[in-house]
Amino acid sequence: MKKLAILAAFILCPFAIQAQEVFINADLVNSYIWRGMKNGNASVQPTLGVEWKGWTLSAWGSTEFRNENNEIDLTLEYEYKNLQLCLNNYFYQSEDEPFNYFHYTPRTTGHTFEAGAVYTISESFPLSLAWYTTFAGNDYRENERRAWSSYCELSYPFTVKGVDLAVEAGFTPWEGEYADKFNVVNVGLSATKTLNISSGFTPSVFGKLIANPYENQLYFVFGISL
Repeated sequence: MKKLAILAAFILCPFAIQAQEVFINADLVNSYIWRGMKNGNASVQPTLGVEWKGWTLSAWGSTEFRNENNEIDLTLEYEYKNLQLCLNNYFYQSEDEPFNYFHYTPRTTGHTFEAGAVYTISESFPLSLAWYTTFAGNDYRENERRAWSSYCELSYPFTVKGVDLAVEAGFTPWEGEYADKFNVVNVGLSATKTLNISSGFTPSVFGKLIANPYENQLYFVFGISL
């Protein structure tokens, strides 16, 4: 934990000195569902990040309330007009697989590394198209070949009577982390409402109905964002 704190400080401090904005928030969720897959039960999910001239560097985590399953993700993102490019480092460990954070041997590490791009058509028609591919870390098929696990998503946000809504559909183009071949793995509808409790305290509540046709699963997530 001490090494992790030093590493985070080393990475974030140069950005924070010149940052246009430093942000911190946390979500409390009844279930952790990611890209149509269940990654955990009720969890607290904090975020810390800095923004500077189109760049965003952030750390995100998820820790279950009852179990010792947790995740720590680092993201570097650059936004230019309607295009976002990102690099993600995902680290996940559970009670059954207590990985060492600073262990990076590909087939035995808890890390995966991913590159992604998101393009939004326009402000008047904010349909987003996203593609993410894992290029390093523990991402292999049963035949020991690298899987290049990929996830593609289309999403469209809109607002109805002060409630922010979004629909999304995601698929994987080939065998990998998400499915054993091309499959639709995530279809969702989300709703978010900001509560204006006071000028300095405006939490949000959100709900999301998620279906994974490949796994024949349906989830409902409820959360509070602080």
